[in-house]
Amino acid sequence: MSVLFSESAATHRTRGLEAGLTKELGTQTVIHRVFLGQEDMDEDRFDTIFLESETLRQVTDAVVTDGHLAFAFAQKYGQELFPDTPVLACSIPRPAPTILRWYENVLWLPEESSIQQAVDLVFTLCPQTQTVVGITDTSDDGHKRMKAVARAMRPYQKRAILIFPGHEPGDDAGLNFETLGAVLSSVPNRGVTLFLGVSEDSAGRPIPEPMLAEILHTRTASPTIVLDDTFLGTGVLGGPMISGKSTGRSAASILKRLRSGENPREMLPQPIRATTILDGQALARFGLVAPQKTTIVNAPNQVEKKGNAIPTSTLGWIVGLLLCSGFLFFSKRHRS
Repeated sequence: MSVLFSESAATHRTRGLEAGLTKELGTQTVIHRVFLGQEDMDEDRFDTIFLESETLRQVTDAVVTDGHLAFAFAQKYGQELFPDTPVLACSIPRPAPTILRWYENVLWLPEESSIQQAVDLVFTLCPQTQTVVGITDTSDDGHKRMKAVARAMRPYQKRAILIFPGHEPGDDAGLNFETLGAVLSSVPNRGVTLFLGVSEDSAGRPIPEPMLAEILHTRTASPTIVLDDTFLGTGVLGGPMISGKSTGRSAASILKRLRSGENPREMLPQPIRATTILDGQALARFGLVAPQKTTIVNAPNQVEKKGNAIPTSTLGWIVGLLLCSGFLFFSKRHRS
């Protein structure tokens, strides 16, 4: 099978997606991966990948696409590269009915919306929040996300204001690479950033994932909630997300059904559920405590764990302090 990624190189998310596939299908599964994202991505780049994609021409099992760029590639070249192969479309909104009719082997994997959970998490982690800064682009998906956040904020409208830089009256030119960095670094005190995803700048040019990762790493000045695990490890907090591993496992379950002979046109995949995953180092940076039953990754000096467990480094300090206190106590008694 082949997996088409919209990223330019392996990330926390892409590794998780492959791990999810392997966990469900077995380690004997051979996965051919293609990373499509590049700074100079254009039609010529697509054509180059198409001409070099000998492994894709040999695929007979399934193709998994992750993200908009990967699905666009499958739309353009799928009929020639893998005409009779099921395509499992992940991490995109539902394709238009005309697209699904045109390419009958496409199976879309729906995802549970996590925007309400993300807004609730803002006020669980940071109850004193007075400003929520939403970050998104000017695409149709971006506008849908803004409307969903506005609805999710209604219970909190007396506690905090919601702003979308680049989409406000008098500031409606969208965001480019420079203004995005300025926004991230100037979020006010008691402000939280809700990063909803940015795939293009205000002129419609794609912003490559490595550039976004770098700007999040270097310019983020406030707790930042995200909706997927692409940027975990860059300094963002994390959030309720559709993880790469969950996506991989869901795609694998569909593939098993296809292998058993089930007709793809009659399948109705269940939505992939969001789970809350937080970055331990980001929590420590902002002095925040994870809610119960939260998965913690990238925790300082420890393995992945569940929220509210005592970190091993902290436990070591506690034991050391107790030993020192005991030594001083018995020393004083001996001298007396």
